[in-house]
Amino acid sequence: MSPETASIELSIVCPVGRTMGDLPAVHREFRAAVAALGRSAEFIYVLDGPDRRTEETVQRIEETLFPVRILRTARGFGEAATLQLAFERARGRHVLTIPDRFQADPAGVAEIVRLLDAGQDVVVTRREPRRDAWTNRLQSRVFHALVRRLSGANFRDMTCGLRGMTREAARKLDLYGDLHRFIPVLALRRGFRVVEIPVAQRKEDRTLRVFGPGVYAQRLLDILNVFFLTRFLRKPLRFFGLAGMGVGFIGFVICALLAFWKLTFGLALSNRPLLLLGVLLLVLGVQMASIGLIGEILIFLTPHKDPPEMSEVVLRGDAGREEAGGAGSRR
Repeated sequence: MSPETASIELSIVCPVGRTMGDLPAVHREFRAAVAALGRSAEFIYVLDGPDRRTEETVQRIEETLFPVRILRTARGFGEAATLQLAFERARGRHVLTIPDRFQADPAGVAEIVRLLDAGQDVVVTRREPRRDAWTNRLQSRVFHALVRRLSGANFRDMTCGLRGMTREAARKLDLYGDLHRFIPVLALRRGFRVVEIPVAQRKEDRTLRVFGPGVYAQRLLDILNVFFLTRFLRKPLRFFGLAGMGVGFIGFVICALLAFWKLTFGLALSNRPLLLLGVLLLVLGVQMASIGLIGEILIFLTPHKDPPEMSEVVLRGDAGREEAGGAGSRR
């Protein structure tokens, strides 16, 4: 680690989108919150693809206390990819993400840093109490209820852009697509310690947010993607195998019932669409189970490059204390 990198304690990362708010004002408030901590820091603004208006806005930021870095992708890859790019280039011991508009009170930065110093790996925030439009709150509740139901992770405001994490945790999240909305769930899957804290909601974050049907369909697909990643990524046969068994069983029952009718009552089956449905479900069930089996084979043959995080506690008097690296060591 270079002396320059070692001297930076906090990397403040802000993904800048086309729906940004008053970015210079956002920077001033978060700069004041960071300066009040007395920590060395850097601000990293990440632009997703070329956009002249966005670049001009970021360049209007006035800063003399902390270094400001601007990263830009060659074309639009999405917020998750830009965050991962910034995490890879962050030099601070802790990495904080902030929104490009007023969303959560910057005063929450102090509590995030305190918890990271205390040993938490990831700290996420929830806006509390929520004072925005009831439609926004309803959408948020439905979204988090689905995530909680499918992934088992009990978070209440994963879309809040104010978060903090250690540099190690940030670089191991492996974000892509729209997975930036599920950072706490992905961190839990990796075995990191995650905590959610309340922060005050800014009055500017009360505008009505209603999207088109395509956006809601994409969010649903993202939730299903996270469900598979958190539950069946290392055991796809359980997902596809159980689904295939269920579908195949229904097809078997249909075919068995039709065979019984044929043998008992002599009914003709050639003109019955139910026969085609039963055979189709049998074939589909076998195919789904085969996909799961192929997935298991691929996982078995592929080296596990990303093992889960683990901590180790060395009991007093253990002869292997020095080899173990001391109490609470983490890989």
